[in-house]
Amino acid sequence: MPRRLAIIVSAAALVLGAGLTALVAQASTGSTDDAAHDRAGARQFVGYWMGIDPLDGGDARRGITRTSGDRSFSIIGRDTVFTLCDGTDRAIITVGDGVVTDGALVSDNLVIACTNNQSKITLKVRYDVIDRGILRETTTTQAGEPVDAIIFHRVSSR
Repeated sequence: MPRRLAIIVSAAALVLGAGLTALVAQASTGSTDDAAHDRAGARQFVGYWMGIDPLDGGDARRGITRTSGDRSFSIIGRDTVFTLCDGTDRAIITVGDGVVTDGALVSDNLVIACTNNQSKITLKVRYDVIDRGILRETTTTQAGEPVDAIIFHRVSSR
């Protein structure tokens, strides 16, 4: 019986020692799990999103991807009605510098490139997670005046 107890105590000491070593190594990096937290933050935005624009009834779609090598996001989008492009469906939405700030994906550089008249409109955009697989896109002018708010549902995450 004493020998069995000695083996159990030794095994417990090894497991405890390994756990303490991991905690010390983790504490020395200054962060508990920044990389995992960063990946989790990215996962809630990355994907293909669809919604209906309440201003004009248009079908709105956005593709959000993580830019490799840094913590920014790229967005590409289309709508069936672009009110700011004279009501046409001939435009494309792009964002190249989205970042997560205070839990929201934001950029001051959402560009609507109207292909019918070659004009470009630059807006601010903010994506807030409302629920699992649901985002609210809020756009404003550069001066902060409201432009639109669309609710998007995730169709695909890859």
